[in-house]
Amino acid sequence: MATAKQVESLRQSFCRILRFGNQLMRGHASCCPVTMEQYNTLEVLLDGSKSMKDLASEVGFHQSTMTRIVEKLTAQEMVLRTRKRSNQRHVNVEITEKGKQTCLSMRDGCSQMTSWLLEAIPKKEQASVVKSMETFTELFSPGNNTFQEMYQACCCKASKGTGK
Repeated sequence: MATAKQVESLRQSFCRILRFGNQLMRGHASCCPVTMEQYNTLEVLLDGSKSMKDLASEVGFHQSTMTRIVEKLTAQEMVLRTRKRSNQRHVNVEITEKGKQTCLSMRDGCSQMTSWLLEAIPKKEQASVVKSMETFTELFSPGNNTFQEMYQACCCKASKGTGK
């Protein structure tokens, strides 16, 4: 069982990674043609077309927020939206060649930043840091049962208490 000290240390580290990582990524994206939210959307679409519902779920946004992101990416010709003839409410989104090139270019920049960070860690610790991050990240996958239980216990109760 984790100690209170370990829990607090992990919480602080996690919050700092989010803040500083966000700052670093936004700085990187400031010279790019898309926002980080748009980049994350494009990266998910590299795996293939998705329904708006699935895309929103995988990127981690509410469907109305995803609709606005996709509208902007469509205007920039980075994605295509199509509707099923049989169900006009069903919107499918796919990445265009321009979107792929933009995404891959930004991914290269992100990979360079990640390489610099990894090189700052002593060589003998690099593999364990990478493995720990992979394990920790898997816990935050919306498809993970632990994530769903945590989300329901923490986030759903909090939003009910605020009237949201």
